[in-house]
Amino acid sequence: MKEKYCKTLTLFLFFVVLCAVTSVVSASSDTRFADYVFTHGKVYTMNAAAPWQQAVAVKGNKIVYVGPDSGISDWIGSATKVVDLKGRMLMPGFVDGHNHFVAGAASKRGVSLVGSKDKQEMLQRIRDYVKANPQKDAYMGFGWEFPMFGEQLGTRQELDAICSDKPMMFFNEDSHHLWFNTKAMTVGGVSKDTPDAVPGASYFKREADGTPSGFAIEPDVWMAMASRAGILGGKEMLREITDVVFPMIPKLGITAYHDMGIWAPSFPQGYLGFELLCDLEKDSKLPFRVVGVYGIRDGKASPQEHVQVLKKWNQSYRSELVQVTGVKIWSDGTYLSHTAVQIEPYVDKPETRGESDWTAEVLARWIEETYLAGFDMNIHSEGDMSIRRSLDALERVLQKFGPSQRQTTLHHLTVIHPDDLPRFKALGAGANMTPVWLVDYKDQHKDALRILGKAKVEQEYGLARALIESGINVSFGSDIPGTDVEEISPLYQMQAAITGRVPGSASTAIPAANRLLSLEQMLYGYTLAGARQMRMADRIGSIEAGKLADLIVLEKNLFEVPPDELAATKVVLTMMNGKLVFSR
Repeated sequence: MKEKYCKTLTLFLFFVVLCAVTSVVSASSDTRFADYVFTHGKVYTMNAAAPWQQAVAVKGNKIVYVGPDSGISDWIGSATKVVDLKGRMLMPGFVDGHNHFVAGAASKRGVSLVGSKDKQEMLQRIRDYVKANPQKDAYMGFGWEFPMFGEQLGTRQELDAICSDKPMMFFNEDSHHLWFNTKAMTVGGVSKDTPDAVPGASYFKREADGTPSGFAIEPDVWMAMASRAGILGGKEMLREITDVVFPMIPKLGITAYHDMGIWAPSFPQGYLGFELLCDLEKDSKLPFRVVGVYGIRDGKASPQEHVQVLKKWNQSYRSELVQVTGVKIWSDGTYLSHTAVQIEPYVDKPETRGESDWTAEVLARWIEETYLAGFDMNIHSEGDMSIRRSLDALERVLQKFGPSQRQTTLHHLTVIHPDDLPRFKALGAGANMTPVWLVDYKDQHKDALRILGKAKVEQEYGLARALIESGINVSFGSDIPGTDVEEISPLYQMQAAITGRVPGSASTAIPAANRLLSLEQMLYGYTLAGARQMRMADRIGSIEAGKLADLIVLEKNLFEVPPDELAATKVVLTMMNGKLVFSR
């Protein structure tokens, strides 16, 4: 009897506990329902099979429903947050295919020289800044352009006259080049005996006796100096930058980006940036996804040695939001400094075509080693010869090993020889471009004509549309520090490429109609194309059930906004990984 009573009591208690647990689970959540539901919207899905829908449901970090409003009610429970879009546009979060959000803004600090009419105005701005900031241990600034100097570049002595006892360094508008004073040079360990990093490609302008004059061309030659002078370097510097830049990103609708190199201050120290990103993610303070690269500028370096470092980074910095999956090579410089490698001599400087150690043979060794290790390749290629060398290198690797599951993307592509256009498709190469550089950015059209020549500009410059129409994957990115922080916005960049004019510019140098891009092309380039480049198209870039919930809501339907008002259109809500990271 007693045994029967105990069994009955045990069974009774089991059912009591079971009912209690069931009650708690039912009260707290019902697994059938979504966490967020968006209704009554104009949902631009980037899914060709169903480009427009009305409603979206999100559960956890995944999209679970995309369709008409009539089917959304099944996903709404008592705890579901329902967002009535009231006809506003919802679309995938923007994917920036080329940027340096972690380190790029390092050279956008201090006094702005943007828009200075000449060297005297720049010197006056620097003078005023120094006077207003006597407490600083070093002075820096950004935004100068070569034409501002006229016939004579700036010298270290001109800066010494303003401040001779503290380091001073001023970056040009794309942060490739540096103007510095004597104190920066001496503290930075530079003298007339300091060799150029890459003669003809990354070097110091020099006085008659070989002493640097105060100008450094391309980062290889000045990075160590900037670090020793206290201008760049270290995890704390990176944290200072990201505290300013990162909160901006979700406000602009960017939910993922491809980081094309972190310098802290050198690229091998870029791991400090990935450590910081992982720290922020652990603290739930990272508002976007990041796919990174291992950056290399030295064409004489061993690919085997550096790919081994990439393998370690790939294993060490791998999380839900952060990963390192490729190599980035700087195979040349910029045409404005005559360091982009060209097929023909520069028109205004016929003694050079641009110099680089990155020959087709060298590039092929790097692509081969990178592919064999299971990673992708990204190549900074601005000049038409640099582009040709990159394509030649890829062709050699494919001829040797056959079709590959890996991919190579060429970045910038300022001038492309017509003979090389069809080779992108044939070789499966991708492209990334910065939209504002397709038009007259900061009045540089006249510089392009002077440096490259009218025929080359008309035939080879800004061929994004031709690449897209040839069927290759073309992504877009604002590429700070090459552009200004204020120009990060994808909508700002889109307006430039669609209208042919940078927002706010009065330039009359508008590209031909067949060089302008459509809104559809720009939206694809800033979503699925970027996702494909980052190997995430199966997870982001379009709004489809099963994909990650990276979504943005815009105040207006972009297809109803006049093209010259795109940059002014506001993002009102950003969701990344199923969480709201920004809302107005």
